[in-house]
Amino acid sequence: MNIIKQIREKHNYTQQGLAKKTGLSLRTIQRLESENKEPKGHSLIMLSEAFNIDPTVLKNKFVGIKKSKDADILSIKIINLSVLGCFGIPFGNLILPILLWKRKRQSKLVDETGRKIINFQIIWSILLSFSLIIAPFADNYIVTSHSLILIVLFTALAINIVFVSANAIMLQRNNITLLNPPIKFL
Repeated sequence: MNIIKQIREKHNYTQQGLAKKTGLSLRTIQRLESENKEPKGHSLIMLSEAFNIDPTVLKNKFVGIKKSKDADILSIKIINLSVLGCFGIPFGNLILPILLWKRKRQSKLVDETGRKIINFQIIWSILLSFSLIIAPFADNYIVTSHSLILIVLFTALAINIVFVSANAIMLQRNNITLLNPPIKFL
């Protein structure tokens, strides 16, 4: 839950009442609550006085949230990179991420993002398996200098590497809007 909102409700203040008590604008209170932003400077002092909390204590409540979000993003990064397990273990792109996701899914952020990653991998695995089954039959009709099975396999692996890389770049920028597959299995 939002820290400022939680403390405000504990003290039975409305947003407007808190704005009046602190001298801060209603918009400032709304912004701090909606963004769950740490108040700074004058806002921190005025809120601390209104809540009868030491400013350092109020500030430290936000440090815990930042550490938790950073840990969640690290877990998502690890789940994303574990997809590359397909290079060493058959269906490692599913097994490793699912194991990691199950361990960390109590966080809503990790749960939702892990589901997106795993759903994409399920679709990718189904399409790859289907393509590899069809490739020997299509090899008779498509003339290539290399085996069609190898072309399908390397193309699918390249697509998965691009997916993992794109997610890694977005996660590095703290952008959690990963590629969202159209079909949901989890």
